[in-house]
Amino acid sequence: MESPTILESFNLKLPKSFIEFGFQENYRTITSTAPSTKETEIDHIFLLEDISVFKAIAEKCLPRRPTAHSSLLDSLPRLEKTHRLDTEADVTRISILQLLYPVNIALQEIVAAAGMKIICGSERTGGRDSRFDIQWSLYNNKGEFLKNSAILEIKSTNVIHWDDFKNAAATEKTLEAKMAEAMSKFPDTLFNGNALLLTKQATKYSQKCVDVALFDWTSMFIFDFADRLSTTEEGEVKGTYFSEDRRTRKGMTFRRQLFAFLARALKRYVSMDSR
Repeated sequence: MESPTILESFNLKLPKSFIEFGFQENYRTITSTAPSTKETEIDHIFLLEDISVFKAIAEKCLPRRPTAHSSLLDSLPRLEKTHRLDTEADVTRISILQLLYPVNIALQEIVAAAGMKIICGSERTGGRDSRFDIQWSLYNNKGEFLKNSAILEIKSTNVIHWDDFKNAAATEKTLEAKMAEAMSKFPDTLFNGNALLLTKQATKYSQKCVDVALFDWTSMFIFDFADRLSTTEEGEVKGTYFSEDRRTRKGMTFRRQLFAFLARALKRYVSMDSR
């Protein structure tokens, strides 16, 4: 069976066949020993951002008519049969070729068309007790640094769960009521379980970059801190949960979702449209 092209892969789910999952339980509890994460103030709630926002960005920005020599027409690397997802490093290894590689190929094409360059780095230091798993940075065509655009934090499998986030989700109509509910709790938040530490970690990273995403191979949570950091009055962080199951897919895939997340981050600084 031939491998799909990189462009075709954006319509396909991430593979699960030939992959072993070392952790067999449904929920993996996380902890943190980093003082800076523990000391970070927890958010009370978040504004729920619909997946349709990212779907529209993907449809607008993902290249539709690549040239004959475009790397988007190359085949996606075949999945090797040596993967066993036990640790964060295991999830990172499989994500590099199956998720990051096709997304970066698409990104570099639209960024190059705008006269810019994107650098995707790993294990970048972000200050005291902060080390980003994956970070995208924008440079101009002279190689001069412009901005850290986005951060992706990769987790072990079964760490990110919608049930830990959903009670903290608010809309514009329910914002005041949700805030009042959060302030009546101890601590003053409606985040539960792993979402408490995950949100703290993302909030800490937002001091370096307003676009932060978390990924554990089967779930992704996207934070948008732009309103929080760009207004004199503290705005609420926006959040979106995504998985490739039937309930949340809505025509999207992890590749499309990550691409749209990054395209939006880049569009804050440079105009990009599909070609």
